[in-house]
Amino acid sequence: MILKDNIVTVVQPMAFPGRQNTNSMQRGEPSEKYLMDSLKTIASDNYFGGIEITRIKDPVLRKKAIDFLKTTKLHIFFGAQFVQSLNEEGYAPTDISSINELDRVNGVNRLKELIDQAYEFNAEGFTFRSGRDPGIELRETAKLSLVRSIHELCEYSDRVAKTLKRKPMKLILVMFDRINDPRGRFHDQLIGPTLEAIEIARRVRDEYHHDEFGLLYDLTHMLLIRNTKSIIDHINLEIQAGDQTKKYENLVKAEEVEEPEFAEVLQYLKPYLFHVHIGNCVLDPSDPNYGDAHISFAYPNGAIKLREVADFVKALHEMDYTGPIGFEVMPRGREGSVPVLQHSKSFYDDARTWQDVIYGVGKYRFVTREYFPEWAFYKLTDLRVKNPEIIEETLKARKRRKSLTEDGYLVILAADHPARRVTGVGDNPTLIGDRLEYLGRIVRVLTYGYVDGVMATPDLIDELAMIDYLYRKSGRKSFLDNKVIMGSMNRSGLAGIEYEMEDVITSYWPKDLVRFNLDAGKLLFRLDTGKYSRWSLKTLEECAAAVRECNELGLPVFLEPLPVTRKDESSSYEVIADANELIKIVGVVSAIGGSSAKMWIKIPYVPNFERVARSTTLPILILGGESKEDPTYTMENLSKALESGPNVRGALIGRNVLFPGDDDPAAVSYGVFRTVHDGLSAAEALEDLIKRRNDNFDELKKVFEETLE
Repeated sequence: MILKDNIVTVVQPMAFPGRQNTNSMQRGEPSEKYLMDSLKTIASDNYFGGIEITRIKDPVLRKKAIDFLKTTKLHIFFGAQFVQSLNEEGYAPTDISSINELDRVNGVNRLKELIDQAYEFNAEGFTFRSGRDPGIELRETAKLSLVRSIHELCEYSDRVAKTLKRKPMKLILVMFDRINDPRGRFHDQLIGPTLEAIEIARRVRDEYHHDEFGLLYDLTHMLLIRNTKSIIDHINLEIQAGDQTKKYENLVKAEEVEEPEFAEVLQYLKPYLFHVHIGNCVLDPSDPNYGDAHISFAYPNGAIKLREVADFVKALHEMDYTGPIGFEVMPRGREGSVPVLQHSKSFYDDARTWQDVIYGVGKYRFVTREYFPEWAFYKLTDLRVKNPEIIEETLKARKRRKSLTEDGYLVILAADHPARRVTGVGDNPTLIGDRLEYLGRIVRVLTYGYVDGVMATPDLIDELAMIDYLYRKSGRKSFLDNKVIMGSMNRSGLAGIEYEMEDVITSYWPKDLVRFNLDAGKLLFRLDTGKYSRWSLKTLEECAAAVRECNELGLPVFLEPLPVTRKDESSSYEVIADANELIKIVGVVSAIGGSSAKMWIKIPYVPNFERVARSTTLPILILGGESKEDPTYTMENLSKALESGPNVRGALIGRNVLFPGDDDPAAVSYGVFRTVHDGLSAAEALEDLIKRRNDNFDELKKVFEETLE
């Protein structure tokens, strides 16, 4: 489970607001029994490693709380924002951002007193808020006041820490919304949007060198924090002109509220992010809990769903966040504190076990040219010109498996797409057509070793033979030995042409497979039941002849039957991802060629796949299809398919392994291999593959350096 080493804290004044869910805890006036019971409840729950408390006015009661917390292993954090929000002293709402010096000093002095109390608790962190936004005209000046106040607070905290002979607390500014709501359901704070919070943090760190200062980002506030820009606002303004009063409308004024922030902003905050909170809010104005209410995750009208929590957790994971994660949720009405916390734990744990959350590339990016540089790539042309005979010699010399599969399962890398005019990945229409890119990724997977073999056209197998020759020449083991090498046979069904369904053999003939010591052949049959069905039938006849010849030569055949359709002649063919259609076409191809004794089929995973699996006794391999540039889908579908029937025996996939977004193809192949051969779940495989990135990354360059000097 990800983020397992991060301290999980409870914002105690929220989770335990007071008896009958009053706000006595936030006022600093709880009853002794309620306070001590809440502390004991949190301390006894091993799920939590920390607690966030606030001011306790009664010094005797405060000491009892401090003495109890000393007996626990809880990390302690102090929240001053509750005191600032209540503002019982009646200070200026702009608080420590006030451009009025007296108002600013009042706010700073209040926080200094709270810093003293936080040190009494031996707190590690101290959270506070900026003060109300004064409006766009005074905002920049208010930021200057805020920076000055934070500087003074950091200096004061340092002095107290030195006196106590301990490490200074972290001083942490909480980022709130800037929504001015007359009902007071929001906070309308100066800080504020992420980019402006970063601006403050940089100034405090760079100009005043207070490394103990940082920021707190709250998932609840993510939907409420918004950036602003000038617009035309519809306002009514009366202006006295001579002896007449005129009303002007549609004057340029103020700002436009844009879209809320997203979890990706955490990447910008990374250098300054000391603490995060997870909570919930309500965005429906008609709801009684409308606003930043920190309601339970069980609340039906809550805006934060499991997807938002998952995205937030994923962003933290990808940025290697190591700080505390606090639950800031509050029971409402007759809700109990413990059930609300239990639901929060369940919600959080659910989110961090999602496959796409566990898996994350973060800042990692596989760059093919760093693994297989241009100078090495072009050496292959020299080999072709000077020593073309090494291709056939290498293929004939390689050691073959005694049997096709060692444990009844196979993971085969598919690499025959360019021969059928298929070169696109994502938005790039020719990425596969870049042979350095394509070949480099194929070699990366094969040399890493976590596939049973490769299926490709003659050009690619020839290139692999040349590189394998260099491996042997350098004294290393052959990466083609004991691998299943499968020749792709019919490749004339070129994508995008009128008679695409006429797919006759243009690559390996069965006799070529024998000549070059390959292990099997692969055929593609696509069925268009419409206008071009006659060409599909011609391809079926061609496939039947190839199967018959392979049977005579004792070669296994891997046949890929696909039902396809297209809207019109200008559209691309698409696979019909329907169990009924797959069942029909599997029945067709199983019966061709005189014998199915050595036939395997390769088909896509679709819903209700268990019905497809029951349509045949032939061993089935799952194909990958177009690259989704995200291996989580590949792992999930493969895991589901393997549970659909005992005749599902692995995968024959290419683009989803070779082009998995920014990830390392070798790492993804490892995850697929473990899923098929070791029965790992998608989550387990994804967690494993993350650890494999960049293994043996420099080996290929060393081979070329050692053999082609």
